[in-house]
Amino acid sequence: MTPFKPHRVLVTGVSNPLGAEVARRLAPQVPLLFGCDVADPVSAIEAMDFVHADTRLSVIGKLIRQLHIDTVVHLAVMVDAAHGERSVHETDVIGTMNVLVGCAAPSSPVRRLVVKSSQAIYGAGPTDPSFFSEEMINWDKAASGLTRDLLEMEQLVSEFALRTELCGVTVLRLGSRVSEDTSLARYLSLPVVPTFAGFDPRLQLLHEDDAADVIVRATVGDHAGAFNVAGDGVVLLSQAIDIMGGRPAPILPPYGRWFSRLGLRMFAGVDLPAHLADIIAFGSVMDCSRLATEFGWRPVYGSRATMDALARGKQAELIEAPSPPQEYELQVYLQQRRRRERQLSN
Repeated sequence: MTPFKPHRVLVTGVSNPLGAEVARRLAPQVPLLFGCDVADPVSAIEAMDFVHADTRLSVIGKLIRQLHIDTVVHLAVMVDAAHGERSVHETDVIGTMNVLVGCAAPSSPVRRLVVKSSQAIYGAGPTDPSFFSEEMINWDKAASGLTRDLLEMEQLVSEFALRTELCGVTVLRLGSRVSEDTSLARYLSLPVVPTFAGFDPRLQLLHEDDAADVIVRATVGDHAGAFNVAGDGVVLLSQAIDIMGGRPAPILPPYGRWFSRLGLRMFAGVDLPAHLADIIAFGSVMDCSRLATEFGWRPVYGSRATMDALARGKQAELIEAPSPPQEYELQVYLQQRRRRERQLSN
């Protein structure tokens, strides 16, 4: 049987930096690349046809069918966003449901689906194991916020995979990222970092370059299943603060973390999502051996190297500067011209 090779690829969530970088890397590897999001991409990718589309609306299914998409890379999943719980739920759960409906339709040619998930699906608490393996998902867990939404989202994806045998499904549970636009990076960059008194948790980090790399590898490869993705090793919170040149201030109460998050927002200007507040209290570490075995690859940057890169100000620049309006209009013009040329050649 001839191995499946992606031909017509749709990437959702291309207006965020990770989605745009994945699209940039995929462009030379696939014949036809499409991107969609509610906002314009942060940079022009001439080889990608872009359409404004919201995964929270059922029209996304029509888009998948009409474009004859055979591979969907679903990155329109909120993990670290300054949005209310309702908006996150609609994007992560309702949006993913609409994408799955489009992929499962009788007329859909989709044969590969890659979904971005997060380490946050495991939550963080005082009774957690030393390492989370992929099987350690408690679907009945009384979770809240992002963890609850990710559990619901992955349950939908798992049921879809069982029903749709012709479509290979890959779920990537990405570790905590510390690029400059993330809440964790802003928190660790404070000159005086409020911490939970008596707690020095283990942090497991993922470099942005490795995050984009593993998504591309999952798209062009054949690796069905769920995979933990994070750099080797761990960094203690106290070490991370020291690397960034800050000073820890163990003043936050270890419990009642909603109150502590309010204090961070009021006095330090950092709006820390609930799942990150749990991580800086208790930590969270994943077992990524399945990734190394199945992909034959592991992240280039370990957790310590990721922190060092951030501290040096040399975090990989994944995305070019946002395109000026004229360049974006040029991208649209070139796409339209390319379509006309294809129509004339046929």
